[in-house]
Amino acid sequence: MCGVSKMTSKLALNSLADEHIIYRIPRRGSFLADVDLNKIRSMVDANSVSNYSAGKANYLALIIPKLDSYCGNIVNEILKDASNYNYHVIVKYSDGISEKEEQILAEVAKVPEIKGVILFPGDNNTCGIELLNYKVRNYPIVIVDRVFKEIEFDSICHDHYQGAKDAVNYLIQKGHSKIGFISKSITNVTSREERYQGYMAGMMEASKRIRVESVQTSDNMVFIDELKNYLLNNESLTAVFCADDYIAVYLYYAAGELGKVIPQDLSIIGFTDNEILSYIPLKMTTVKQPVEELGVRAVEVLMDKIADSNTPPRTIRIKTAIVERDSVKEIK
Repeated sequence: MCGVSKMTSKLALNSLADEHIIYRIPRRGSFLADVDLNKIRSMVDANSVSNYSAGKANYLALIIPKLDSYCGNIVNEILKDASNYNYHVIVKYSDGISEKEEQILAEVAKVPEIKGVILFPGDNNTCGIELLNYKVRNYPIVIVDRVFKEIEFDSICHDHYQGAKDAVNYLIQKGHSKIGFISKSITNVTSREERYQGYMAGMMEASKRIRVESVQTSDNMVFIDELKNYLLNNESLTAVFCADDYIAVYLYYAAGELGKVIPQDLSIIGFTDNEILSYIPLKMTTVKQPVEELGVRAVEVLMDKIADSNTPPRTIRIKTAIVERDSVKEIK
């Protein structure tokens, strides 16, 4: 009725019961407790013990899965943008582990000096119990680089779908028609899923044939031997669109071990414009995800949420751009 699954509803009710906002009677149901509704909005500040000597300073928490060059750029941008609002930023690392991410979210919510959270989730894009608690409490939080399907949060992400579609169109304009796609698993990872959908849309709209064996979405696609098998099973491909730059680099080395020269024998395009591309001899064409606007909008939306927690959730998509280098050959 409300557009959410039974599991999500059950988790929400469990959260409300834990906070004594509702009570349950066996075989009869759940009932609203006699509680001041303002308590729901103020729970984040109630009976909290601060681990930070903040004085009059305000803090934000930034939770990221790792500190590679891409996440590092996001951290730097958010630190700079938050300072414009006189906020300090506490950075926490989840290592991409869902349980650790949940633990950090729970700890942050107990610190009254922290007024809001910017969360870059790990690969498992399912809404956990702590995120659900944030939703129930109307706690200011903004999700970056991901969109949750189960429950609507304020989200700032790059336009992965259009970026992937642009990559396919770029290859087609260069004369390619036999274009493969490889990615790590797209299950529960909206960014990869949207890149896959963008690839499919670009190919179908251009009436290009999509061979089943040319599209691989598996966590095994980061192993050189797997990528070599992929290339051996797809000898007719003239180009491959990789869902991230790491896979593009691994594919470059896999092709080299098979005696293929990039881009003469195979064109490759990546996604993100990660610093890892600087570690290979060839300058790799990729889809760049600018972080400046991502950071600006994330902090901006969080400030709006802190000022008025009843602001309706927004999803803002940041435009990507093709960075043309030397790994794509034009076919006359």
